[in-house]
Amino acid sequence: MRLNLFKRLEDLNEVIGIEDLQQSIIPSLSELSQDKNWRIKLSVVEQFPVLARQLGESFFNEKLNPICLTWLKDQIFTIREAALNNFKQLTVVFGHQWASRNVIPKIMWQASDANYLHRVTPLISMSIMADVVPGETVKVHFLPVLASLSKDRVANIRMNVAKSIQAMLPHLKGQSAN
Repeated sequence: MRLNLFKRLEDLNEVIGIEDLQQSIIPSLSELSQDKNWRIKLSVVEQFPVLARQLGESFFNEKLNPICLTWLKDQIFTIREAALNNFKQLTVVFGHQWASRNVIPKIMWQASDANYLHRVTPLISMSIMADVVPGETVKVHFLPVLASLSKDRVANIRMNVAKSIQAMLPHLKGQSAN
């Protein structure tokens, strides 16, 4: 039932107002975002871009971004991938400067995680976000991580480095290599 309410958030906002909505949804969102059933969790993940547009950047940064960031280490790949796709959509909504301040450094930090599955997350993120961030962001945030992970001891990581580079190349044409 709560999940269906989140899916109808825009309509709910018109009825009860944004202030009441903000105070009433956070506890339910926190609970549902950690549900044991990955399909329920995925449905919650998919609602976050709508929530972000409705509730605004500052509210999102304070209350919802920490929840989104925890999904980057979820055991289920589909949840991690959906969270990265959300960050792409949120970058379009809030702008690439927002992503460079609030999201990309936290995603890139996972490149040093002991778990190789978590080290793959920044690489997948680069492929997903390459078309919504400028070349300067790629140069500053992505290239150092690519260089580091290209020497990783896990072959799957090195293979994903190559995939990330391939995904970013069309977006970097014409960019200076300095």
